[in-house]
Amino acid sequence: MNVDKILDQMTLEEKVKLLCGKSSWRLNGVERLGVPEILVTDGPHGLRLSEGLDPSKTKPATALPVEAAMAATWNTQLVMQAAKMVGVECQHYGVSVLLGPGLNGKRSPLGGRNFEYYSEDPYLSGKMASAFIKGIQSEGVGACLKHFAGNEQETRRFMINAVIDNRTFHEIYLAPFKLAIEEANPWTMMGAYNRVNGPFACESELLLETILREGYGYEGLIMSDWTAVSNKVETVKNGLDLEMPGPGRQDHEVIQAVESGHLSEEVINKHAKRVLNLIKKAVENKKEVHVDWDKHHETAVKLAEESAVLLKNDGILPLQKDEGIGVIGEFAQTPRFQGGGSSHMNPQRMESPLDVLKIFSRVAFAQGYERDHTSEKLTQQALEVARNSEKLVFFTGTTSKLESEGFDRPNIKIPDDHQTLLSKLAEVNPNIVVVLNCGSAIETRDFEDHTRAILLAWLPGQGGGKALGRLLFGYVSPSGKLSETFPVRLEHNPSYCDFPGGKDQVVYSEGVFVGYRHYDTKKLPVQYPFGHGLSYSSFFYSNLEVDVERLTLSVTVKNTGMLKAKEVVQVYVHDVASSAVRPENELKGFGKIQLESGEEGCLHIDLDKEAFSYYSENLKSLARESGDFLIRVGASSRDIRLEKRVHVEGNPDFSRMPHMNDTLNDWLDDDRTRGRARDILDIMEMDEYSTHYGIMVGMPMTKVLW
Repeated sequence: MNVDKILDQMTLEEKVKLLCGKSSWRLNGVERLGVPEILVTDGPHGLRLSEGLDPSKTKPATALPVEAAMAATWNTQLVMQAAKMVGVECQHYGVSVLLGPGLNGKRSPLGGRNFEYYSEDPYLSGKMASAFIKGIQSEGVGACLKHFAGNEQETRRFMINAVIDNRTFHEIYLAPFKLAIEEANPWTMMGAYNRVNGPFACESELLLETILREGYGYEGLIMSDWTAVSNKVETVKNGLDLEMPGPGRQDHEVIQAVESGHLSEEVINKHAKRVLNLIKKAVENKKEVHVDWDKHHETAVKLAEESAVLLKNDGILPLQKDEGIGVIGEFAQTPRFQGGGSSHMNPQRMESPLDVLKIFSRVAFAQGYERDHTSEKLTQQALEVARNSEKLVFFTGTTSKLESEGFDRPNIKIPDDHQTLLSKLAEVNPNIVVVLNCGSAIETRDFEDHTRAILLAWLPGQGGGKALGRLLFGYVSPSGKLSETFPVRLEHNPSYCDFPGGKDQVVYSEGVFVGYRHYDTKKLPVQYPFGHGLSYSSFFYSNLEVDVERLTLSVTVKNTGMLKAKEVVQVYVHDVASSAVRPENELKGFGKIQLESGEEGCLHIDLDKEAFSYYSENLKSLARESGDFLIRVGASSRDIRLEKRVHVEGNPDFSRMPHMNDTLNDWLDDDRTRGRARDILDIMEMDEYSTHYGIMVGMPMTKVLW
């Protein structure tokens, strides 16, 4: 396809038609000029190709664990491998663009779509998204990074105005998008439904042109979320290339705007060219593929294995084959493997945990509950199994009505009847292992005393059953680490008083103190910290070496346990003294290493290129401030094993030069004005021991000189 030649031959009407989809999942072509239609579809956790918007008519595809679980692997290579597999399935079904991954933040555990986003930490989110994008695009299928930006809630998402200050926006909510664009260059981006600091995201010149195009240098196509366009002329004017879905109902308004001079045809050409470039890329990358469904299923199993997080274990795990195991819970028989909404898939195959566990051991089963509720009959059946079993595996978690696109969660607890049943089971058999199926944080404090072990299986996709059997019986040691904090209680969350906001707007009043940045800085107790995850083995860290100039470090890790296992090493940065309040810990690097029992290995970790930076209001960008930093290496944000102090030279213009309305103390604190301020004190024959020193340094310079 010669895009420029085709564009020259197109009429205005044809160009405008290109700027909207043809149907739910198809883009318009230009038949008379040989431009074909192409197909896009949902799927951050795998391919979700349906007829129209009918979820019951969906093609079978490999269902991966949800994004929150993928992030808990801390294994970018494995995520890339899984995404590559999804790309093959897209080619199989003729799909040119997969609408994912999702990259929004997690202000609150109540976010109904949190399962569909990676992490509360922007760096971990960005690295996982980069891996996913690289994987799928390596197979000639475009990724669509979504939802840009400020879409951290489902409540009133079509009209809410997210009010976010510049520093918070750039450090927390824009940072993962920036990282993924720089590292992986997704073919397409998707604008969000909500407003951001006033304008709708799909009509925001600041978001689409100033930040995305000019700031990040993004050259791909920007599409709307489905039905997110309200004023088509404004979206075209301010940077949106493609409205979805189709057919276009506002095309005539765009044509009239061009004819009246409100829009130039050059703007239309710019957008139409990006659509044509996307179609060209899709056509040139189409290929015949063979889908090895068995191999794809094993990849889904592997991802589920590495995502599972062992939250608690007093030694009851791993289970032994010769033990009589009681299995309680509907989720064991009818797997809770995915969330609701646009990522809801038709799995190519499904193995229930119950069927898999029966392969490993003698198992007695009781349903225990039906969705949220139990009954006297179900309770008595469960108690009978508990009395006659050596150990129990109890399945619980969220239900499908609690984690879905379209609404936020009312709480972060397991259902009351699940809790009641678990307490009754503990009275007759204290040897209980709880398996949690959920896509986001759960309050566990109410049932902690009833369990000897808790394994977070997340919403693990179609391979969750086999993965769970291998994990519970010790064929694989758990290696997942939490991608978000599990608070003691919801009220401790920093957004608690401002989520989901009012009817018109939600204020991100907690600023940069999201998730562990808040809990660690405030020294608040948490149930399970960010990055936490136990193993059937143990690890010793030593020999930390840091190269500040190259932004790399190395650390030696030794497996001091009896089993082969993997360890996730996390690198946090702490600013010793800053001119702004900064979090206690900020994740800036990580690596995963597999070691045999007694084996020692050296892990090399690259630091984020913005490892020492934060947002400078003076420079209107991320930048370094000179000073000392602590490099902390550990197994979670609360389990730091090694620490090294380093000095970093920053941008001399990081802060605004003190002016006459600033205090004398401000002048004394700034290297650029300290000498002049001391000269003034010398003239006044005053030092810090003088009687009125405290009063004087608190005055603005205008009054000091007067």
